[in-house]
Parts: sequence; C-alpha cells; structure tokens
Amino acid sequence: MLTFDTVIIGAGQFGLYTAKQLQDKHISYLLLEQQSVGYTWAKRLDGMCLFTSRQFSQLPGLAFEGESEGLPDTQEMAQYLQLYAETFALNVRENAEVVSLVKQAQLFLLTLRNGEQIQARSVINTTGANQISHIPAISKHLPETITQLSSQLSSLALVPDKSNVLVVGGGASGRQIASGLAKRCSVTLAVGKQRGLPPTHILGRNIFWWLTKLRVVWASENSFIAKLLKKRDPVPCADANNRQLQTKGVTIRSRLVGYANGKLQFHDGELDKVDVIIWATGYKDNTQWLNITSAVDEHGFIHNQGETPVAGLFIIGRKWFSCRASELILGVPKDVAIVIPKLENYLNKAKELA
Repeated sequence: MLTFDTVIIGAGQFGLYTAKQLQDKHISYLLLEQQSVGYTWAKRLDGMCLFTSRQFSQLPGLAFEGESEGLPDTQEMAQYLQLYAETFALNVRENAEVVSLVKQAQLFLLTLRNGEQIQARSVINTTGANQISHIPAISKHLPETITQLSSQLSSLALVPDKSNVLVVGGGASGRQIASGLAKRCSVTLAVGKQRGLPPTHILGRNIFWWLTKLRVVWASENSFIAKLLKKRDPVPCADANNRQLQTKGVTIRSRLVGYANGKLQFHDGELDKVDVIIWATGYKDNTQWLNITSAVDEHGFIHNQGETPVAGLFIIGRKWFSCRASELILGVPKDVAIVIPKLENYLNKAKELA
C-alpha cells in the first residue's frame, strides 16, 4: 500500500498550487482528482465567464495567455489548470474519487472508488464548498409539469425555445443564465436579497485591479471593510445588472416565497406561466465520503484557518478563509501560505513521535 506524507483531495486551483508548494519543499504527496484536472471548471455552463480578468485568474509561475484585461470563460480556466499541472509535472492521479477517509492511529486511510487504498500521514481537502447545488425546499412542492434544473446545467440548449423560464438567484450565475436565455425565452429572474451590483470595469480597468490596489480584497474577515462587503455581498455583473437585464426583456422579481393556486408567489407579485425553473441558489459542501464525524457539522467542514478538529486533517478553499480574495483565484497563494506551515509543523512532530 502506498504511503505519502500528504494526500491532497481535489485538483482545482487550490489543490494544484498546494501540490506545487509541497513539491518545492520536497514533501512526498499525491494529488487526487475524481475526474480530470480542472473538471469543476470544465463542467460549468458553456460560455460562462469569470468576473475576474486573466491577470487575476492565474497562479504564480504561469501566465494566463490572452488579453490580460479580458474575462476568461470556464473552459479556458480548465485548460489553464491542466497546463499548470503539466508545466510543473505535478504528481496528480486523475479518475481517483475518494469514497472514504478514516484515521487509524497516526495514519489516514483513503479508499478510492475502484477499491484501491492509500495511506497518508496528513490530508488536505481542497475540493471547495461549491460542490452540490443547494435546491430550496419549495422545489418539492412544484407540479411535475415544471422542469427543474440547477445552475450546474451544462448548456442553455437544454432549455427549449420560447419557454417561460424562472431563474432563481441574483448572483453571477443566475444573471448570466437569465441574460443568455433572454433572446429566445420569456425570462423572469428572482433576485432575493438586494446585493451590490458594481460594473466589471471602471475607467478601463477590471474592478479587481482597483480593489487590489486599494487593498480591499485583502481586508481580514473581522475588519470594517469585510463587514461592509459581507453586508452588501457585491456581484460584479458586467452587462447583467437589473437595468440591463430589463432592457433585454428579463422581468425582475424579488424573493420567491411559495407556490399556491397554480402560481409562484414572490414578495412583489405572482407568476403563473412557468415551464422551466433554474435554481441558481448557491451550493453546499459534500462530505459524504468523510467518515470522521468530528471534522464536520451540518454546514460542512469545521476548521479554524485550515485546521480541523482532527490532527493532520487540513482544509483550504473556503469563502472568507482569510479575506475577500479567498473565494477568488487571486487569493489562492495567501491561503495556501497559511496552511503549509501548519502542515509542516504537524509532519515534523509526527516524525519525532514515530
């Protein structure tokens, strides 16, 4: 049975950069990916773009080809991550889904879908929290005549022309979906709470250029700036703010609150003609494979700056891990730099006790 100092689970941007740091430190590691490198980006909706420009969507050591101020789409992001793994010859195992993780004495035992088992002195989970679409309970009470999809659908072509579509969720995904369907469908967007909708570019510069220069994205979680950002929860939405969506024919509604008498109920009205609902209402963590109950609660992984209650089990890749940039590729190096010293300290102590 193979044994490594560290096994990393998830070959997205956090997993790849973490692997590169361990490789540079000559720490034995294996990076496991259930599909292929960059899969979480490749499977996203065709044509969907990041709201950070290429200059802020790259990892240290490898430039993102293309116009630096331009917005890459998700397929480009997947290809970039594949190139990153190849460029640095990272020790990645693809098609290696972890179905069980347990701790036995001082070693972790990982079981893969194919039955193979791997041992590790430590484990870092970098799969991120956006793994399973969060679908509201109201979905269970809707008639079968309404087709229900999640924002994880692969293509808008799945929605028939001239459909009456309700998109639920006022974030970046929901707005891009509503905009993409507006030309051939009757679209309503339920936005829920009011959020800040700043433009993607200001004076010719991506908004994150300004936020980086002003240090806003690096503000710590408990700072005044962080509290303001959490309250406003802004979404740089380019040409998909409320006014521009309405110009395209999209009807904007407030929060969806129920279904009664054949009609969907909102805080500001009703809707009775709906063929398709697309839920863009966020995601939740997938911890079904984790057979260590003390490391999770009803919200997912429990951690303090990457350290879980289980010695040797670490996590990276969570919103507001250290700052606003934590949910962006821009913030990967900072958050990984917080966890790596803790991992090294743990491994050093473990070897002393061995």
